[in-house]
Amino acid sequence: MMKRRLLCALLASILAQPLSVRADLPDLGEVSDASLSLSDESRIGRNALRAMREAGDVLDDPEINSYLNDIGGKLSASVSLQGVRFTYFCVADTGINAFAMPGGYVGVNIGLILATQSEGELAGVLGHETAHVAQRHIARMQAANSATSPLLLLGTIVAAALAAKAGSGEGAMGAVSAGMGLSISRQLAFSRDFEREADRIGMQYMSNAGYDVRNMASFFQRLEQASRYTDSAAYAFLRTHPVTVERISEAQNRALDYPVKMRADSTDYLLVREKLRNLTMTPEEAVAYYNSTLSRGLYLSEGANWYGLARAKLQQHDRAGAREALAKARAKLPNNPMLYGLEVEIARDGSDWAGAAKAARAGLEAFPRNAALQLAQLDVALDSGDRKTAQALLRPLLDSKRDDPALYRREAKLYADKDPLRYHAALGNAFYYEQRYNAAMEQYQLASKAKGDDFYLRSMVDARLREVAPLAKEERKADRN
Repeated sequence: MMKRRLLCALLASILAQPLSVRADLPDLGEVSDASLSLSDESRIGRNALRAMREAGDVLDDPEINSYLNDIGGKLSASVSLQGVRFTYFCVADTGINAFAMPGGYVGVNIGLILATQSEGELAGVLGHETAHVAQRHIARMQAANSATSPLLLLGTIVAAALAAKAGSGEGAMGAVSAGMGLSISRQLAFSRDFEREADRIGMQYMSNAGYDVRNMASFFQRLEQASRYTDSAAYAFLRTHPVTVERISEAQNRALDYPVKMRADSTDYLLVREKLRNLTMTPEEAVAYYNSTLSRGLYLSEGANWYGLARAKLQQHDRAGAREALAKARAKLPNNPMLYGLEVEIARDGSDWAGAAKAARAGLEAFPRNAALQLAQLDVALDSGDRKTAQALLRPLLDSKRDDPALYRREAKLYADKDPLRYHAALGNAFYYEQRYNAAMEQYQLASKAKGDDFYLRSMVDARLREVAPLAKEERKADRN
């Protein structure tokens, strides 16, 4: 029921907002721009991601987000789409699916990442989804169905993407077909054309990023073969991305035009998979799983499996067991920031603040620019009550990342019960950069009434209140509809 309410609320908000259609383009202008502007796509994508976050569907983990955006950034570097900033995120769902939303937002389920057997396969999926955005398939779908209401079409497509997130591929396709008043057969045929184009363009992105394009077709083929033996919704990717023997054959033939690239899986890929795997099992199940795979030699990487076991032991609060497994992981793997991150977590679990701070410092000495370790170091200072250190660590991070809601939430935690002006201003900034404008306005109003003589901060709050007021009004209007 929560998913249905989310879809309905999002669809209502989309339909309530004005769409800027360019009617003055020449006849030979770009069809996709004439039907849907890039600013419209960006707004819709932001709204959809915000709705998913509010529903708890997005996994906001610094290490996982950093990895996905690193690999996605290599793929999207080949995209020529001015003004579009790609964002890759992990969806807390064990179904095997991935999807692209307007404006450069690409989601990939936990289940799909675990289903891949190499980093190249994951790059193939992300390259495919990146191509959907780069080729502006949603805008082109609108242009090809000009008789359909632009707002209704756009709303149903975004709602379908969110339905697909939950593994409900049939429901997603039904939402699109019913909303557009098109037959299922016509919609599927149109979709397959886009899928082939996304395969072709996605392969170019993969090759440019240094991946072997053969991984794309091999992964799709393996999923298609596995799905023959089950009717499970776990294979929702195949329902939202129709795969046929002909399409796989085309992709395989196209791959012959590219050189073979032997590329070892990155340590980040191997560790991210095991971190995600731990989220899909109870601690007891995870410990049993890793003990079994390690004893039988069934793994992609022995070191990564020791890392996974260390995480499972930590979930049981078996810190000694976690440290022992982590030491074995380190003996098998190259040095990696996620190993330091886990060391920090183990120390924090036992309230060993000095040990946690030491591990974070050691990690940052080896990897000075690692954002996840920077946040871990800041969290240690906050949780241990070391406000002076937390302030010193927070300021340069905010100076370099002014639009990061996670940093403002930590700033709010720093000033909670101590400085109402800074507390409410920081929380207002967090909501502002999450595009939650009513919540932001409420916090800015509280900040404006709080005591304090910081002229610069008060000026910022007053300016934000003026900026947010019309945005909050629009948000309330959308919620009512």
